[in-house]
Amino acid sequence: MEFGRSVIDLMKARKSIRSYEGEKLGPEDKKKITDYIKKEHNTIFGSKLRFEFIDASDLNPDDLKNLGTYGMINGAKYFIGGTIDKNNKMKYCLVDFGYVFEKILLFLTDLDLGTCWLGGTFNKKGFSDKITLKEDEIIPGVSPVGIISKKRNLKSSIIRRLAGSKNRKPWSKLFFSGSFLDPLEESRSGTYKEALEMVRIAPSASKMQPWRIIKEKGKNVFHFFIDRSKFYQRRSVYLNLQYIDIGISLCHFDLAALELGLKGKWEARDGIQENKGYGISSNIEYIITWNGS
Repeated sequence: MEFGRSVIDLMKARKSIRSYEGEKLGPEDKKKITDYIKKEHNTIFGSKLRFEFIDASDLNPDDLKNLGTYGMINGAKYFIGGTIDKNNKMKYCLVDFGYVFEKILLFLTDLDLGTCWLGGTFNKKGFSDKITLKEDEIIPGVSPVGIISKKRNLKSSIIRRLAGSKNRKPWSKLFFSGSFLDPLEESRSGTYKEALEMVRIAPSASKMQPWRIIKEKGKNVFHFFIDRSKFYQRRSVYLNLQYIDIGISLCHFDLAALELGLKGKWEARDGIQENKGYGISSNIEYIITWNGS
């Protein structure tokens, strides 16, 4: 494994941090971060991704303000930004982006550093300049990274409470057996119980948890879907965030399965979306299948 600690423990421990100490990161931590984000990361759909470490520790207040995070983040002097190729199939690039970026944030958690997913709440122009954005690239998301502040300010506390950080949907709303008509009970999830629980607790935009999974009866085969929120469908940027969320859920499932010794592979299966036996409603979209051996 590429983590010093149990990745399942890291998933449980990681929180969205919005307040950071003003201390600078040491050269050793900077090198670890840069080396990790620059390595070749496997993706589900083979998308072309690029990640950059942004050191804003020496910027003056006005320049730092140009990296605006709309008042969501305090004290951050370092960021991770990522890009996708906008000429490829957008939704699959976004899924891959969520998959790899979440793995990066778990790596940073392993270094005892704070992070926070930012999708629609950052100044894309400011980050485009710092990351030297190319014509064929867009930035789906960024994250601050740094030493966690010992004091949580009032704004951070309010945002965390409103976001429902401690709340997650129950199993019966996320996981199903055979079709969407039959919720999957924890007792029927077999050796994949903990991997599915790591999906359940995964972070998502506005804590919407848009992932839905059907487990084939009697098989370790799991079909991943996106439940497209009516609220998020009003603007394409929000739908994009939900594709990123699915990528995050795939990351949690994949890394947890690997740690638990559960073998399998990702497959894009034809005919799932049209199969009436699954009880798929119009707002549900098939993404990918895990075929466990």
